[in-house]
Amino acid sequence: MGRTPAVTAQDEFLEYLRSGRDEMNLLEHSISGADKKPDLTTRSLSFVTHERHPESGEAVERSWKVTFSAEYGRPTPKDDDVFVALLKVTQQGGLMDAVPAERLQKPQVHFSSYQLVRILGWPDNGASYQAIDDALNRIGGVWIVAKNYWYDNAEKEYVDRKFGIIDDVYLYERDKYHRALKKARAEGREKPLSWIRWSDVMAESFQAGYVRKLDIEVYRSLQHPIARKLYRYLGKQFWNRPKHRIDLQTLCHEKLGYQTRETRHARLREKIMPALEELEAKGIYGLTHQFDAGYGRCQILFTSTRRTDKARGTAGCSVTQQLVALGIGPTDAAAAVQRHSSARIAEDIEHVEFEAKSGRVKSSKAGMLATMLKATEPWPRPQGFISSAERERKKQAAAEGDARKRKLAAEREAREREAEERNLQAFHEFMAALTDVERAEFDERAKRVFFYGEHYRKAIKAGDAEKLARCRHSACYATWLDEQKKPQLQTSSEAREVQKSIRF
Repeated sequence: MGRTPAVTAQDEFLEYLRSGRDEMNLLEHSISGADKKPDLTTRSLSFVTHERHPESGEAVERSWKVTFSAEYGRPTPKDDDVFVALLKVTQQGGLMDAVPAERLQKPQVHFSSYQLVRILGWPDNGASYQAIDDALNRIGGVWIVAKNYWYDNAEKEYVDRKFGIIDDVYLYERDKYHRALKKARAEGREKPLSWIRWSDVMAESFQAGYVRKLDIEVYRSLQHPIARKLYRYLGKQFWNRPKHRIDLQTLCHEKLGYQTRETRHARLREKIMPALEELEAKGIYGLTHQFDAGYGRCQILFTSTRRTDKARGTAGCSVTQQLVALGIGPTDAAAAVQRHSSARIAEDIEHVEFEAKSGRVKSSKAGMLATMLKATEPWPRPQGFISSAERERKKQAAAEGDARKRKLAAEREAREREAEERNLQAFHEFMAALTDVERAEFDERAKRVFFYGEHYRKAIKAGDAEKLARCRHSACYATWLDEQKKPQLQTSSEAREVQKSIRF
């Protein structure tokens, strides 16, 4: 067994893992599939959205198309792990900090495969090194065509970009690395390192700060690969809000990488439940979820209920910054955050926006908001104003009402099915108890049912024995049901006659 690291060294390594980074663009359209094995059949995927042009207001179709290597296939969730480890060594290498322009011309990041293995907590064996090699092949084979996804602020126009994720890989295989390391030590040189060169688009994203903190210790503790995907995706969504609602198919196909041919909501829910259960059982984000299903649609609402001191501090800072951005002085903004709940502040902001759209703000929105925030009690809300929180509550109540209706309908259908099954069983017992003469008489009565009689005669004429048997069974069953009802009607009629006879 290897030497156990000192406690201080282990603590330092855990702190190193907790300060990982994640690139946010690729979280919106998962390049990796959901299956453990590489998908060699899906050659490309397209995701389309429609938005308004910020200048002209015209409708703009924005598309994001991803193609995969025909030989290596679509990346897997395990390849995501390697990608996360590469982002960590990229952060460590300083490429996510401000760097000179010449460094960006060749955005190389040096690493050793053992370094990636250690970050991910994988066993130090040949299978792990092969997994890194395979991941680089598949990630390197990804090509993205983004139409109308980049906005050129100088020209005030959307532009298209076509790019890969990794441009170049310089990788030592395990045996070759050990030989090169032995030679370097003998010659007194630095140890050899592998490297990757990120594409220009990825390097630009790092420099623009389009990255977020990722706790790799938590990430690698998750057993289910879809739980790791959700952990990354929801981390971006919960950055500045506690709730996130998304269509179930969009989540599964676009964010988690499930096959787009699977559209059944029940099946998709079944697929993601183990991941949701793991995240919730481990208390990550204080996560809860709720499905909101209707005819032909299904959404899922994620809620983060985490309320640690750190989370409260971050939330308070975020609200303060938002108020300052809206024109409130820093001192007044800080005082408002201390005095009021975030829900009260959010509703006051929405109130001001509502009044502004109605043309009732006399001076400035910032001035009106500052006055509202200084009041102990919230101002009376204008007629027609509904806060986003109230809309969410109404939507939730409507969803619960729909759920109750669906439950009642399902219970009614179940009762009807049970009654039908009991009737069929009683009918079959009735038919089995008939003598041949009684059966012949019953068949004659059944043939007189006009609807079935017509089909009965047509089946005889066509010589269709199978259809004839179906018609006979249906006609007999309908006749039996009708005759079962007659005694009930007769009994009811007799009861009414008795009631009439005893009236004074």
